[in-house]
Parts: sequence; structure tokens; C-alpha cells
Amino acid sequence: MITYIFKTILCSALLILIYFLFLEKEKMHFFNRFYLLFSIVFSFLVPFISIKTKVVGLSLSETINITSTNVQNAVFQPILPLANNNISFSDILLIIYLAVTAFLFCRFIINILTLLIKIRKSILIQYGDGDAKLVLTNNNLVPHSFLKYIFVDCKDFENGSIEKEILGHELTHVKQKHSIDILLIELFVIFAWINPLLFIYKRAIQLNHEFLADEYVVNSFRDTDNYQLLLLSKATQTINPIFSSPFNYLITKKRIIMMSKKASFRTAIVKQIALIPMIAAIVFLFTTKTIAQDHTKAAVQQVESTQNGVSKELLKEYQDILNKYKRTTKDDKAGYFLNLSQTDKERLETIFFQMSREQQAKQMFVFIPRNSMVLPKIVPTKEQLESFKDPKMYGVWINGEKVNNEVLSSYKNTDFAHVMESKLMKNATNYGKYVYQVDLMTNDGYLDYYNKTTSETGYVLIAPGMVTK
Repeated sequence: MITYIFKTILCSALLILIYFLFLEKEKMHFFNRFYLLFSIVFSFLVPFISIKTKVVGLSLSETINITSTNVQNAVFQPILPLANNNISFSDILLIIYLAVTAFLFCRFIINILTLLIKIRKSILIQYGDGDAKLVLTNNNLVPHSFLKYIFVDCKDFENGSIEKEILGHELTHVKQKHSIDILLIELFVIFAWINPLLFIYKRAIQLNHEFLADEYVVNSFRDTDNYQLLLLSKATQTINPIFSSPFNYLITKKRIIMMSKKASFRTAIVKQIALIPMIAAIVFLFTTKTIAQDHTKAAVQQVESTQNGVSKELLKEYQDILNKYKRTTKDDKAGYFLNLSQTDKERLETIFFQMSREQQAKQMFVFIPRNSMVLPKIVPTKEQLESFKDPKMYGVWINGEKVNNEVLSSYKNTDFAHVMESKLMKNATNYGKYVYQVDLMTNDGYLDYYNKTTSETGYVLIAPGMVTK
């Protein structure tokens, strides 16, 4: 989880930096609106993307894929950790997170209810060809909008003192549904407030909304100087309505500068195209890299075979023997083959070694040499080792022995020669106690394992996610 949070923050930081350096000052506001929303969602999703590289063959750097169920129940004998009733540091962090999230969520609901109550108690007037409704209030605030409602002061409306440019500005917010963007970023802030960059994104999105609305007013009324003076007069407003962009001199200054700029279509296109390799580099940088190894075909090449192969009758007999040991789960997903009798195992070996290479490669359950089943040397990263300390997410085994997660604090990542992470299935012994099982081998433990495995003789029948002896 710590690794995921770190990746999300760093990714969102790079994307907002690209925005401020290359995009914010260009008059391509519709594109920038999409970019900002995309950047927020993308930074939360990209760590989940997995890039797989397929490797064929068995060697010291390759492994047989084994599911968490068999790792836990067949390979290692788990030793349950001692009960610990003390509140851990991670528990304290969780409590803080939930408390802040609850506070932000309650504030969000109160703000929504406040606006709804104000709408219900006020006079409503259709405006803008029915696209919006004016809400006549007594709060003496500058006009502002939320969803399809434009809030205006009742006395100013009756006196006709509300400028058409201001109403046109707010009507643009309504028509372009800017409130949806604000609600989306508010929800992200509520549940992911631990990422401080979300507050910067929120201000950037609000400012972009103002650029879009200003652009409409300038193009519609053709009096830029008068509109800029009007904005300066509104900048003295100190009370900011809920879910609306604030009026202040700094933001007003940026809006006036943007209105004075000339759009460059060529520059905008070049910068948009330049984003493609940048985004591709970020995807490669923050995605999870995994190696999917195709062992079965390589293993088949190491065992005996015949040129002509076996008949259809023997292929059927081979499958029929395996079907005797099939176990299907309630959801009809996984099958397991356990405790083959010596007679059936010998018969399967006989048929398998009489098959041709092509017939062997098509079998889902095959025989491979025992000494070829060597797990790879994979040194965990520092970030991985740190994340494994979370007992609610990971159960940790070192050299086949269950240990307390806090033990990892006394190790460096280079102390380990192999790491394998697997998600617990519903039929696993410790399902519900944690989500993933992590099996680590120290350098000495891996050396003992390697010497033992490579000295073994005979063959092993392997199936998807299962090893049967």
C-alpha cells in the first residue's frame, strides 16, 4: 500500500508539472480540462497496470508457477504468529485516515445540503433557453453557479444591476457542466486526501473553468477591456461561495493575462503531440513489471518422446486417469489433482513418454524432470520489503517458516535471493487474515534449496498452479 501511495503521488506530481510547464499558459482550455481530469484518474490507475514479458525455457533464472494455495498448504507448513493485542503504528495511521476522511465527507454532505436548502427556500426563474435556473437569494454575494443553478442577489436582479457579462459567464459554467468536475475532484480529495497534490489539481481545474467561461464572454460581447475592468471590481469580494471559484486579485490577474494572449494553433498541436511520449514514459515508469514464463513447452523438450506418438485411445486413457483425481470448486473454476496412486502415476508416465513432441506440448498436465524445477533468483526491491511489513496485507514466510512481519525490519532487501508473492484463494488456511502470502529465501536458504533441488532424480507431474509428486 505504501508503494502504491508513493507511485500515485509521484505520478500525479509529474503530470501536474507537465501541465504548469507546457499547457497552462496556452489557449487550449478544452484540451487542458480533459488533461487535468485524465491526470487525476490516470495517476490512481497506472500503478495497477501490469506489463508482462513472456520467457520460454527452464533454467536457473526460471520457475514453475505455483498458486498461493499450494505454496501455503503443500510446499511450506505455516506456523501461526503469536497473538498481538497491542495497537500497531499502522493501526494508528488507519485511524487518522478514517477520521480525516469522515470529517471531509461530512463537510461535503453539509455543503451539498446547504445549497439544496438555499435552492428550495429561494425563488427560481428559468434562464438561458431553459438551460439554467436563477436562484434569487438574500446573501449579497457575487453571482455564482452550481450544476444548473445560478445564484444571484435578489435586490440586484430586481434592480437590473447584474451585468450581462457576469450572467453569461455563469451560464457557460452551467452549459459546460463544470460543477461535475468540481464534484469529482472533491470526492478524490475526500478519499485520497493523503495526496496533497489533489488540492493543487483542484485550483488548476477551477482556474481552467474560469478561462473557458471568460473565453465565451469575450467572444460573445466583443468588449474585452470593459469585461476586464468588471472582473477587477469583483475581485474585492472576500466571501467565496461553496463549490465556486474564488474572486481575488491573483486569479483575476491570470484571467486578464489569458484574455490578452493570442492563440497559436501550431504551438498547441505540437505540445499535444509531445505529450504522447511523455505519457508513454510515465506508463512504463510506474507500471508493475512481471515475467510470465512458459515452462511447460520448454520442460516437454527435456523429456523422452517418440516420433510417431500415441493413438487417440491412449490420449483418452491419459486424460481419463487424470479426471479420476479432479476436484471442482463450488464456482466451477479450479480443479486439483492430489494423491495419485503409484499405479496410475506409472501408467501416466508410460503414455506420456510415448507421445510425440507435439502431443506432449498440447497436454495441460505434463511430466518434467524434478531437477529442472528451480525457482529463480529474484531479489526484492526496498519498496517491496517495506510494503511486506503490513500484516493486514501480507503473511510472510522466510525459508519456509512463518514469521512476524516486524522481523523484516532486521533485514535488507539484498539479504534475500528469492521472493514470490501470491494472492490467497478462498480455500486457503489463512484466507481472510491477510490478502497476499510472501515467500522469501535468504541467500543461504536459497543455496541449500538449489543444491537439494538440482540433485533430485525422477519426474514430476505438473498442472496449472499445482505440483503433484
